[in-house]
Amino acid sequence: MSTFNWDVTDTFTFVDQENKMMIRQNPSWNPNGENGKGDAIGRSKEAYLIYKDYRFIEGIESCWVKVPNKGIRRLFRKYHYQGYRYPTYARGEEEQPVGLSRDHTLNTILAYKYAGKSDKEMWDFVKRLKFRISKFVIFSPELWLFARMLAGRKVATWLYPRVTYLVKRVTVWWQLRVEKRSGIGPHYEENQDTFHYIQNSIKPKCINKCTKMLHPIYALLQDAEQSTFIKNNKWRKKIQNLLYKITPTYNYVIKLLIDHTEDITFDDVYNYKSMKGGRWDGVMNIWWNDRTLEINTDTSYSNEYNVMDVDYVRYLWNEKFPELPILD
Repeated sequence: MSTFNWDVTDTFTFVDQENKMMIRQNPSWNPNGENGKGDAIGRSKEAYLIYKDYRFIEGIESCWVKVPNKGIRRLFRKYHYQGYRYPTYARGEEEQPVGLSRDHTLNTILAYKYAGKSDKEMWDFVKRLKFRISKFVIFSPELWLFARMLAGRKVATWLYPRVTYLVKRVTVWWQLRVEKRSGIGPHYEENQDTFHYIQNSIKPKCINKCTKMLHPIYALLQDAEQSTFIKNNKWRKKIQNLLYKITPTYNYVIKLLIDHTEDITFDDVYNYKSMKGGRWDGVMNIWWNDRTLEINTDTSYSNEYNVMDVDYVRYLWNEKFPELPILD
């Protein structure tokens, strides 16, 4: 794996040292952007998992604010937690352009669990989350159960895998049906040496309409990560086997998370080259891909430190196969 360095700022992903969050360089088409603050909770969760620096957890914690409850709610709890996408938004130093999403709530809960918070600590946080996460989104039943499962609640621990299995059966059936009819789907992914993205604006409208019917890869990655916390081996394997049916051919991270490594080799992981655009929650299919996904050959950034997409897949490989040579 690449070396982690808290202090450098000339790498593609780097640490906002004041706010303890992992951010990234702005793309060339948006040089005055916000350095990926909008997705920093998920990136910081991943950084903690890979590099084990607790300061990232502190950064995520500072995205959440205690808000006093009003009216009848105050009879049950004095306050609830309101989340923001970045600590500066939580402190009111900057205006948040878009409210919190389910993804950020999920990534916070996962980060806390990775950090070893106890069931009591997890429950103290989870029970104070409002069902309405922000103005435009509420908890899904799956996420509501998952959060309580990670907090050790017995009913949720029993219910979550069963509900998830039913939902994923429908998801997989639909995904494979769309793929069969359109020729676009997880089994039509190219490898990173042959893939080239094309601009969304030049794609036919029928293609864009078709791809919107597919289960997003970022959601599939979340499904895979969540499945690793299911304690019941039978249900975990049933769900992971379903997810494998719609996992893109070259997405090694998802395959490692769902314990389907039969078609991954040491060389596949070791030879993977860092990419811009979010490799593991994206897809290398020219019609389905909707981001600037390309091998990072930008020499203006140092590749010595904090190469997170490379480090993530190698971290998972080393965790899965500790008896094999360590990738570094």
